[in-house]
Amino acid sequence: MTIRRDDAGTAAVEGGLAVTALLLVGMFIIGALRLTNSTSDVRAAARAAARAAAAEYDPASATDAAQAVAAGALADRGVACRNLRVAVDGVLTAGSTVVVDVTCTVGLGDVTVAGFPGSRTLTGRAAELIDLVRGGN
Repeated sequence: MTIRRDDAGTAAVEGGLAVTALLLVGMFIIGALRLTNSTSDVRAAARAAARAAAAEYDPASATDAAQAVAAGALADRGVACRNLRVAVDGVLTAGSTVVVDVTCTVGLGDVTVAGFPGSRTLTGRAAELIDLVRGGN
């Protein structure tokens, strides 16, 4: 007597589904970690840029210094910005505050399968007090 089985080949299908599900979960974790780390890197770049801007004496130099420091900090951390914008606001006088906003668009094209958009715009804002002794202007 032969036993007839109707589930021939289902192990391969189940294995394929399991591998696909594990890959999707892995991509989701990688995408989430990239967003979390990139957000913290953009905020750190904003803090560094605010410190650099506060050390300058005129607005043009402050903007140039903030731009250079933010771009360098993000490059050092491995964040590839498609569009980096650095805005400096404030008066460079003793005791005042300079505020720097850093906006960076990062690409997520390699993890779109896990439900992430193709890119995400991240922002960081930092304020730095102008030293009373140095005083800016």
